[in-house]
Amino acid sequence: MSALYALAAFAMTLAGGAFAFRYQRYLLYIMAFSSGLLIGVAFLDLIPEVAVLAQQHAIEIRELMLTVIAGFLAIFLLEKLTIIHGEKQHDAPGHHHNVGLVGAIGLSFHSFLDGLAIGVGFKAGTQVGLIVLLAVVAHDFADGLNTVTFMLATRNSRWRTGALLAIDASAPVLGALCAGVLNIAPRLLAFQLSFFAGFLLYLGASDLLPQVHAKTRGALIAATIAGVAMAGLLVYALQV
Repeated sequence: MSALYALAAFAMTLAGGAFAFRYQRYLLYIMAFSSGLLIGVAFLDLIPEVAVLAQQHAIEIRELMLTVIAGFLAIFLLEKLTIIHGEKQHDAPGHHHNVGLVGAIGLSFHSFLDGLAIGVGFKAGTQVGLIVLLAVVAHDFADGLNTVTFMLATRNSRWRTGALLAIDASAPVLGALCAGVLNIAPRLLAFQLSFFAGFLLYLGASDLLPQVHAKTRGALIAATIAGVAMAGLLVYALQV
């Protein structure tokens, strides 16, 4: 079932890529809103859910918070290794295509983790799954846009760019399918949710937000706050 929901992420990734092929006028505003939404979902839904599971299964809360940090650092290291590899190839003449390819593959793996987060969220409950899904869908629009932008900026053809966009869009569905096949014990679920809370925090706070605040605009700040507010409204609406 979670894989069917993940088709929304598939569609939004393609929509973001199509948007990038046409124009990028509203890119920063989309990223600002997405960053606020991701941070809000992590703090207002996932981490409280982790605290509930810790109480239910007698898990030391500090262990779960360490797992949140591990999720944050894991995606940080993945991104840095991708960038380092890309920079090394960029220094060599004639390797522009490879730089785009490495970066796009990194983005596709991010999308695979998005799908895993959706699947794990639905295993925790329909409410958690829907909120994570909405956060991922908002992020994946920007992700698809970034994939196309990165590929075209490194002199890749439109055909190759389209192929990588299709892989990026399919990755969340594959991730959700993998999460659905796995038999996750309730105790283990708490650690997985903690990991993905750190994952979403990184995407929101360290991946999207710095790009947004490179330019100081009141509208961008408002869009970020609106994303956090939307996360709060979603959590409240699904609890009523």
